[in-house]
Amino acid sequence: MPKLWKDTVEEHRHDVRTAILETAWALARERGVRGITMALVAEQTGISRATLYKYFHGIDEMLVAGHAEHVAQHLSHLEAVRSEAPTAGAGLRAMLQGYAGICFHRGASATADLHGLVHRGEEHERNSADVMTLFTKAVRDAQDRGQARTDIAAEELAAYSLHALEAAGQARAASAIDHLVELVAESLHLHGKTVGSESD
Repeated sequence: MPKLWKDTVEEHRHDVRTAILETAWALARERGVRGITMALVAEQTGISRATLYKYFHGIDEMLVAGHAEHVAQHLSHLEAVRSEAPTAGAGLRAMLQGYAGICFHRGASATADLHGLVHRGEEHERNSADVMTLFTKAVRDAQDRGQARTDIAAEELAAYSLHALEAAGQARAASAIDHLVELVAESLHLHGKTVGSESD
């Protein structure tokens, strides 16, 4: 198969897959996980059921895949805001703000059954590990530059930050995100100065 044609086919498949995932996710948010069927997803996507089954074998599979896509996008966004910041401390603060926003919008849009489906199993564990790794690296970078506290290990501070920011999912207004981020930032001593030395 010529490369140009191959690329075109692969791009088409990617576009169809993306359309399926976006449709399934929107329907699940509107009707709940058990309120949608393969036939409905196919109809709303504008493809046949036979075509749909070439991509996914069930609703749960496509919703988990859709969530994985969201996580990948979130990670890319968090990495971008960190890299654009002028200092390591500012980069970590930007990540705190970004993650809190993600949690807030997730809490405002996801149904209980959808949240329960995509936040379990091996896929969820991998996603959580990726987020934890990213935050641990950012915390350690800030510590190395004297812009975050060093009396507590980076892994512990990252875990604390992520758990604390999950509270944004329960916030009633977006303004509450800023207060939460400031609280976590103060806990990490993100003031752009040396705050201590690593304990033995």
